[in-house]
Amino acid sequence: MIRGLWPRTWRAWSAYGLGLGTFVILNVLVVLGSDLALKLLITLVGMFAGGVVACAITYPFRDTFAVSGVWRIVGNFVGLALVFGIIFGGAALTGVPAFPTAESGNAGTFIYGLAFGFGVSVPAGLGLSGTPEWRRESRGVELRVLAVVLGTIAGLFALLFALYLLIEYVAVPLIRALAA
Repeated sequence: MIRGLWPRTWRAWSAYGLGLGTFVILNVLVVLGSDLALKLLITLVGMFAGGVVACAITYPFRDTFAVSGVWRIVGNFVGLALVFGIIFGGAALTGVPAFPTAESGNAGTFIYGLAFGFGVSVPAGLGLSGTPEWRRESRGVELRVLAVVLGTIAGLFALLFALYLLIEYVAVPLIRALAA
């Protein structure tokens, strides 16, 4: 069983090394006294724990939810409900506010990391994030759609930035000059 958890490809080994290196660097920064590194480390530990818990909980149900479309939707909604259960249940158990505030401290940071790791790992644990057999040959179409969506978003951000520059450096000085 343990042998099945080891990475098999160079890409998986790279991700494993990057994750391990990140934890080591954050630990060194925490020892040196960085508060930001402590928050990041607590969040990453929570995400890792949430992913492990999600994989362990969803493994027996993998064949049930990955079969049909209705069960896939049910699996996603159950995962989402469990994420909110983790957030509100963890906040109630630890006595911190349910919404991220400065009062929640390290416990709130861990709870949100745990919920995020759990929520991201549930679809993979249920087998929902895998590409179905009938869609595997259409990878080129997906990449084109992704390029169009990302290009549209980048274009809108560029237009928004241009509008900001126009207002900040043309309209505001003109309004100030006319008001004086």
